[in-house]
Amino acid sequence: MSESKRTLLYSIFVLTLVGTLMIIGARFGTSHVAAASDANAVTAPSATFAANAGSLGLIPDGAAGCGTAGAARDVTFTVSGLSGAVSAVEVNNLTFGSPVHTWVTDIAAVLIAPNGASHSLFGRTLATTATACGDDSDLAGPYSFTDAAAAPPSGGWWQAATAAGSTTAVASGTYRTTNSGGVGATNPMPPTTMNSSFTGVANPNGTWTLRITDAGGGDTGGVTAATLNITAAAAPLSKPPVDINGDGKTDFVVVRNSGGTVTWNTAINGSSTTFGQIWGTNVDFFVPADYDGDSKTDISVWRPTTGTWYTLRSATNTVQTDAWGVSGDDPTVVRDYDGDGKADIAVYRDGATPGAASFWYYKSSAGNNGGNPIVQQWGQGGDFPAPGDFNGDGKADFVIQRNAGGGAAAFWSYYNGVGPQPAVTFGTPTDIIIPGDFDGDGKSDIAVARGSGGAIQWYVLRSSNGTIGGATWGASATDYTVPGDYDGDGKTDFAVWRQTTGVFYTLTQTGATSGFAWGQNGDYPVANYAVH
Repeated sequence: MSESKRTLLYSIFVLTLVGTLMIIGARFGTSHVAAASDANAVTAPSATFAANAGSLGLIPDGAAGCGTAGAARDVTFTVSGLSGAVSAVEVNNLTFGSPVHTWVTDIAAVLIAPNGASHSLFGRTLATTATACGDDSDLAGPYSFTDAAAAPPSGGWWQAATAAGSTTAVASGTYRTTNSGGVGATNPMPPTTMNSSFTGVANPNGTWTLRITDAGGGDTGGVTAATLNITAAAAPLSKPPVDINGDGKTDFVVVRNSGGTVTWNTAINGSSTTFGQIWGTNVDFFVPADYDGDSKTDISVWRPTTGTWYTLRSATNTVQTDAWGVSGDDPTVVRDYDGDGKADIAVYRDGATPGAASFWYYKSSAGNNGGNPIVQQWGQGGDFPAPGDFNGDGKADFVIQRNAGGGAAAFWSYYNGVGPQPAVTFGTPTDIIIPGDFDGDGKSDIAVARGSGGAIQWYVLRSSNGTIGGATWGASATDYTVPGDYDGDGKTDFAVWRQTTGVFYTLTQTGATSGFAWGQNGDYPVANYAVH
């Protein structure tokens, strides 16, 4: 390794008093880069949630005639504890009573997800014009609505309403959903697919609403019960770095020094939400990770002058302070080393001289070793750390890049709890290290990048099949590499932040490209924090 590279490495993320950046791992030609947290997320299966009791009750009556809805009865469900995007949704045990609702056509039911996605269960049953009063059967239940119901006619809602008499309730059973009747409707209405309306909901946790309205005067009733069943798709096996809101996508975050105080400026990926958070000083290292296990990246800094971590925990909005490490350590190796779904504070202590032993020190968030330091000797003076979960067991491994001579570099791995692995020759000693899960198999890939002809060349050794991939993405003279999962597909994307224009440029593993303007010249993009 070159001495200039070594000097830059231990200046990482330090902001000078005049507000300019002195960063290792920041920009090509002077740095290494590594993906941020690879801690494994916990995958939750399907779960059933009962309607919040306070949201049940009478349905406000509609206006006189047929077709004009009154105020809504919003039946709500508080969903929590699920990981991964929605793959299937069912509404079950929907029961009308106290009293039973007469005249089914009056009622429309629409399910709404926390992000605003919605789907009609049924509405204006048997009405085919704007003012038609449709079917006069009653509503009692319980009813279930799911894509798994039998195809009509047996699972057809309109067919069941037709079969019921004017003073008889639509038969209890399991049905497919339909669009609402009214202008342009056909009898019977064809079934619709509910799951496809909600598969774009990356984070199912939050408040779901079953909005029930009455569009005809004179017939009333109430809702006494309902349950919501949600199946979460398998969550990405690794948490994306810098995911401030926990939706599975890397967010756009830059830090700015102002008079020695640092502000984290955040733009949430895929939304218009932006905010700033003052956190840290101009001498701190940036070490964001999910320390409390809520799948959201916590803002955190490490102060080398005192060896202290200051973390703003997103789950409780409280400050956690930890004394760990000494000046000269590299704290950007923070990862989940004990496999409990939470990042462990950690440092890498380089050997004092070339060839002298290097050490990894981490504090288990699970309380292993009684909270005392857990130490792993791996590497030697002159190596560069490249942490990540390379065998996919949910625990970060100890990996270093070493100059192998002849212009080649080798990666030496000690799998956490397993032991040493054969060295892998890949790249050159001056390449920057960008470990991330580029192929989405739940394992960190050995990956490097280098400047060539003014461009940035990315090289990835895919753990899934042993092939080499990569991309040409970014300009070596102006860009910071900021790998992360920007589209939420569980794969690390090629991404850079251009300091001259303050724009994030991303190239996903599907080949999609995008640009997002955030920050200004002199800022630092936080997704570059673990550069080596």
